[in-house]
Amino acid sequence: MIKSLRIFTLIKLLGIIFYNTAYGQNPIQKEILWTADWSPNGKHIAVGGNIDTLKIYNENNQTIHKAIPIKNTITRVKWHPTKNVIAIATQNSSGKSTIINLDNNNKIELLGISPEGARGIDWNYTGEYLAVADNEGQIFIYNIKGELIKKFQHQTNSSKSITAVDWHPFKNILTTVSEDIRIFDIEGNLLKAIKHRPEEVLLLCVAWHKSGNFFVTGDYGDEKNKSLLQYWYEQGELLKSIDISKGEYRNLAWNKKGDKLASASDALRIWDIKGNLISEGNSKDYLWGISWNMQGNKIITSSMEQRIILWNKHAEKIMVIE
Repeated sequence: MIKSLRIFTLIKLLGIIFYNTAYGQNPIQKEILWTADWSPNGKHIAVGGNIDTLKIYNENNQTIHKAIPIKNTITRVKWHPTKNVIAIATQNSSGKSTIINLDNNNKIELLGISPEGARGIDWNYTGEYLAVADNEGQIFIYNIKGELIKKFQHQTNSSKSITAVDWHPFKNILTTVSEDIRIFDIEGNLLKAIKHRPEEVLLLCVAWHKSGNFFVTGDYGDEKNKSLLQYWYEQGELLKSIDISKGEYRNLAWNKKGDKLASASDALRIWDIKGNLISEGNSKDYLWGISWNMQGNKIITSSMEQRIILWNKHAEKIMVIE
């Protein structure tokens, strides 16, 4: 019985490795840069991943401003909208998801999150609240002091991982993605549940447009189905579905003006508000993190093979930082 169980476990593991390798992830690859975010004042860029460090770069010369030790995987970094404060989500790590004040290096560990960690983190539009969505399907709302305000489940009686969370640009409602799309108010009331496609395919990212009239999601795809970039009305009606990517959509970012959406996948792609492709920049490996600068004329990406690339607004490479 034990021998049979071991054989079954090995077969299952090999299947997962084949699936992930075919669709952009390499679970054996350790040093992946999962996430990047440009500070609201435009002065710094935060990058994190499986490198045991949160790196803060100077925007003007792309040198290291700060390097903060963080145990193992940083899955998402998010600057506060007005303060020199950054929130990080972690997983596979003894280091907890944390709020860091970069002026005084004060760290606040966020309590209650699953030991399996979290992948979704986002400040609301005022910066008063921070949402964290963890790998056991739990959603936490904290204040800037790290005090827990509210906790609720993505799905009742479910422990499915939530991969991303995004607040509405001017309302206290938030959208989470997992194997479906869910919209909640700040009290945890479910406002809308959306099945994004007939197949059981994991979603990886979500980004509200600045108008609040619609949002965009990106999913993983699988060996039979291409990854989809999808535009949705606020009420959950599908506007457009696009399947041109060869890899999963890891992250999405709107520029400040709101007329261009950048997506990180097998290439850097820039879209307009109707889902039309404007520009495309080739990448040697899969892009994971993505963020615009405040002027909307530069994009930073991080990748599966630890490349940090600076691009212009036409998806043309300016320089490789690392």
